[in-house]
Amino acid sequence: MIKTDTQKIERMGAFDLARGLAILFMVLIHVLIFYGQPQVQDNLFGILIEALGSWPAAPVFVFIMGVFITYTKHNNLQKGLRRAVYLFMLGYLLNLARGSLPMWLSLEMGLVSYQQLGGYTPLTELLIVDVLQFAGLAYAICLLSQRMIAEPRIWVFIAIIIAFMSPWLWDIKTDSWIVNQVLKLFIGHPDNGAMFPLLPWLSYPFIGMAFGYWLKQSADKTRLFKQSFFAGTILMISGGLLALSNINYHFGDIMRSGPGAILMSSGFVLSWLGICHFMVIKIPANPVFNLLYFWSNQVTKLYIVQWLFIGWGLMMLGSQQLSFSQTVAAMLVMLLLSDLGTRFWVFKSQRKLTVQTQ
Repeated sequence: MIKTDTQKIERMGAFDLARGLAILFMVLIHVLIFYGQPQVQDNLFGILIEALGSWPAAPVFVFIMGVFITYTKHNNLQKGLRRAVYLFMLGYLLNLARGSLPMWLSLEMGLVSYQQLGGYTPLTELLIVDVLQFAGLAYAICLLSQRMIAEPRIWVFIAIIIAFMSPWLWDIKTDSWIVNQVLKLFIGHPDNGAMFPLLPWLSYPFIGMAFGYWLKQSADKTRLFKQSFFAGTILMISGGLLALSNINYHFGDIMRSGPGAILMSSGFVLSWLGICHFMVIKIPANPVFNLLYFWSNQVTKLYIVQWLFIGWGLMMLGSQQLSFSQTVAAMLVMLLLSDLGTRFWVFKSQRKLTVQTQ
């Protein structure tokens, strides 16, 4: 979940469209999971939203992060590492603002009890490993790897090694709570609060780096996107066939996929980018595309805003209490609030910058 300096790169609508759509489905699935009743999540509508917003959407974010590392011109290592630290710390600040504080207030006001929370506490909410923590670590690792290894084929090889190696490292624990919290960043799972452990998610930005490098070198970018579509299709089929050999191993936990699922997801992203590029060059500019482009360009801000609304909204609406119609209405309201909140943040930031430069 990282915003690049878009003024220093050649704008590629395919990336903005793909990431904008991923943001759309991200907000929808978050509303579904946190507000929708279990029966809403299990019906056809819930299954469709989950299919669009879980494994296809998240890899798009981190793949494109890798693309921009090599596609961006004049990438400053020191500035990039500062950005990585900022993202990592921002993840915990967001945990505090969206989870720990509203949960603590709910407990203090008697809106919920520890028994109803099922083992979750303000501390466990603070220590959740989400996409911002992952983005900070992955961004730093990829930047350093780019400086040390200037060969995109090796980046792809590293991604494959990560995909196949990760399951062998999962669930390693020690007797130290502190050490286990550190390990959670690398090999944790959803049950202990790790939504995006570095292994295996680091595979996606490494593949993205290679794609960004080849795209930057390409004289015919449309041809490269066509090739990525067909290569992605082959990769999806290959990953699917590999996954069929041992479904439990290759799909693993919901946020910790084995090599077969990683190959499938990577293939999906490559094919999806090809489709998005085709739509951008064939479909005239329109308000929907402009909205998705705005969301993509402000991805970090929008991600934070939607989580703040969702986290504090739980105090008013409760967890998984909404019916089907109420859930759909909540999705529309959350999209609107997230968009307006992000626009207000951008406006305040630009106004502050204008005052400082006067």
